[in-house]
Amino acid sequence: MGKMKRFSRKKSIKYAYAGSVLACMLCGISLSLICSGICQWGQAMYYNRCKEEYGICDREVKIDFENDFREGKRGIAIYQPPAGVEDYFTPVDRTVYDFLGTLSVAVYPVCFVLCIAVTSVLFYRRQLQRPLEVLEDAAAQIAANNLDFTVSCDRPDELGRLCLSFERMRYALRENNEEMWRQMEERKQLNAAFSHDLRTPLTVLKGQSELLIAYGPKMTAEKVTRTAEMIRRHIMRLEKYVDTMNELQRLPDLVIEYHPVPVQALLEPIRQEGESLCREKGLIFRMSESGGKEAPSDLFLDLSVVMRVFENLMSNAVRFADREVCVLVRREEDRLQLEVRDDGAGFTKKDLSRATNPFYRAEGEKEESHLGMGLNICKILCEKHGGCLRLDNREGAAVTAEFDCRPQEEKFISESR
Repeated sequence: MGKMKRFSRKKSIKYAYAGSVLACMLCGISLSLICSGICQWGQAMYYNRCKEEYGICDREVKIDFENDFREGKRGIAIYQPPAGVEDYFTPVDRTVYDFLGTLSVAVYPVCFVLCIAVTSVLFYRRQLQRPLEVLEDAAAQIAANNLDFTVSCDRPDELGRLCLSFERMRYALRENNEEMWRQMEERKQLNAAFSHDLRTPLTVLKGQSELLIAYGPKMTAEKVTRTAEMIRRHIMRLEKYVDTMNELQRLPDLVIEYHPVPVQALLEPIRQEGESLCREKGLIFRMSESGGKEAPSDLFLDLSVVMRVFENLMSNAVRFADREVCVLVRREEDRLQLEVRDDGAGFTKKDLSRATNPFYRAEGEKEESHLGMGLNICKILCEKHGGCLRLDNREGAAVTAEFDCRPQEEKFISESR
């Protein structure tokens, strides 16, 4: 019995429906024959009781052949007794007897209708009721903006797969909502940080402009020149702020374009860019590369995004390095890791927890040196490329950028599962 139940659960709905129709027909025929037989048995009971009560025999029909040449008669002659058992029925017996006879024929459509109704109810309850209830409840939950639930229907048939698709849709909606809320929260923090950092240059510009208005005629040419130079520096800083904000506004709309990139086409620009930045600062550049046995020769990635992240990490590293900057390129089966390490003082505990926040600057760092957006932009780009950004201290500051470099077909199959 258990094997039959497991087999019935594995069937698709169309096969389950065909089996239900077949079972309905067999049950209808069997039940009709049984009911008709009962009615005929009831008729026989009345018939035999009347025979015994009146002591008569069955009414027989005799057939004889006539062949009289003298009278010209030729053919079949039928002789019936003057009375049979039915003639002795009382009105009640006649009514019951006729009713049973009619019922023995009428049970066929009645039994078939009954079997169809019962089969329909059972088919609905076994095959449709649970999945439809689950889908209806899920639709109501989604309509109420509640995505913190699970669409669970352990069935391998079409409705089970529909419930699984519904669960994937719910999960995607929840992920999108969480991402939207996260972006909104980051946008609030970004606007707050942007507004905070704008106060310093605006305050300086306001003070210098008031100074020029009040004491301009009395100031020396050298003083006026220094004041104008300070105003120009802060105006340039404001322009840099605006450019950075415009760049951040465009990052969520960035589309990652995956292309097969040979390993050498990735390593060569990394080496050239690293040597160029270190040469400007008088630092030593070291680079190493490692790949597992299953590491592919071509990586599916957006080279422009990877290089943009690397340039930001190198810019940070050369600012804090004492003598050298080391770069390690690790290739695995479906991941690419770029580790950029300097020999400086490293990250503080506060830096490790906040360095990827927008407009964050380490303690003691001059405000004019940079805006504190490099690691935040790297983090966003790595996440859009299916990876992440990790900060650590390893004989200095170490930042690892990880990227997903699988082909798009493999990503789709993995996400579908």
